[in-house]
Amino acid sequence: MESMGFRAVTLDFGGTLAEGEIDWDEYHLAIHTLLRGRGFSLPLRRVKSSISAALERLRRVRESNRELTLEEVYAYALKRMGIPPSDELLEDIHNLFRRHFRSTPYPCVEEVVRRLSNRYRLAVISNTMSDTPRYVLRSLGLDGHFEVILCSRDLGIRKPDPRIFHYALEQMDVKPEEAVHVGDSLEADVEGALRAGMKAIWIRGSQPQSWSGPTIKTICELPEMLETLEKLP
Repeated sequence: MESMGFRAVTLDFGGTLAEGEIDWDEYHLAIHTLLRGRGFSLPLRRVKSSISAALERLRRVRESNRELTLEEVYAYALKRMGIPPSDELLEDIHNLFRRHFRSTPYPCVEEVVRRLSNRYRLAVISNTMSDTPRYVLRSLGLDGHFEVILCSRDLGIRKPDPRIFHYALEQMDVKPEEAVHVGDSLEADVEGALRAGMKAIWIRGSQPQSWSGPTIKTICELPEMLETLEKLP
């Protein structure tokens, strides 16, 4: 890093700021119950097979670093069930996802975000078909510390495509060389940021060391790492 430092820090969400999981069987059972309540009495196996086909379609789209929205995924599933995908029904399905997706911020996240926001311009860049990062950060009262909260669903592009990084930086009027990206994926976060012309810090967690660049174990170590990098000639 240049001794003049940098102006912005962009952060991955899942695996970086928070850990999250969803019980897909439980979630899809909830969708089945929702549909029954709307008068669509389909066998659970048909609901699950239609959703499975939609998720497989999503997987294929993502192979080329493109993204669909959750609404697009489940509109496809509903059509396979013979159900009109109304905006209201799709919003109800998204609300079910928000409730069933359990996202737990890492213990030091609030302190780290507040500390960094006093010195850097902050953004979140997350690969997700949902708007979970916005929902979680808002619930924690942290969304105001970020100039940009960008989900891959917003652009239809996933990390490591450089365009998603460039879009976030353009919104902040920051050049790539003035920013560092932090995340837990070597491919999506580290390689993506480097391809975009940014610096990168890898959060390795319990993964074996396999990158020679700036590395931390958890987000808790980020402020100190940034201070160290700022001092390098």
